[in-house]
Amino acid sequence: MTADLRWHQRFENLQRALKQLQAAIAAHGARPNDELIVIALIKAYAFSFELSWKTLKDLLAWNGLDVKLPREVLKQAFATGLLENGQLWIDMLEQRNLMAHTYDQARAQQATALICERYWPELQGLQRSLQGRLEQAAEP
Repeated sequence: MTADLRWHQRFENLQRALKQLQAAIAAHGARPNDELIVIALIKAYAFSFELSWKTLKDLLAWNGLDVKLPREVLKQAFATGLLENGQLWIDMLEQRNLMAHTYDQARAQQATALICERYWPELQGLQRSLQGRLEQAAEP
């Protein structure tokens, strides 16, 4: 599979994941104390974040940059202008790792607040940026 096709396919998967995250955020807004929705929102975020860095990895590979680990991918994506707020993405990575081990309600509520207020807008920005790159690549 070519790197070009790979990042396009990964981006399609990311877009689907972001729609699920958006639905989880909306559901959380309607029912903020529902523990199942909180769990779904955190899981949807983790899945969206995972696809985000992997899409960036594939796009970097398509551009001839071979990076493997999430932190390296985020740093390189920031250095090449794919991400505007590199430190926030590193924070998102660290929080994603912590969220995988969130078992108490207070930490889960903190996580959902971070996702809804800080991370969701950043994920949307990435989606717009990648969509723009995809459209540029399609132009003759």
